[in-house]
Amino acid sequence: MPEKKQKPDTALDEVLHEFEDAEKRVQDPDGRRGHTGEAADAITPNTRAQEESEGE
Repeated sequence: MPEKKQKPDTALDEVLHEFEDAEKRVQDPDGRRGHTGEAADAITPNTRAQEESEGE
């Protein structure tokens, strides 16, 4: 059943519409959700922590 697109009456309605639309969107082509970016460098003088963060 096609959804009706109607103009929201209030800002709250607009936010709710955006939230509902976001729930339906898939971010990755294979249907997975989640972050696939690269990890940032560890900001610490601890060299062991820096080495551990490189693989993330």
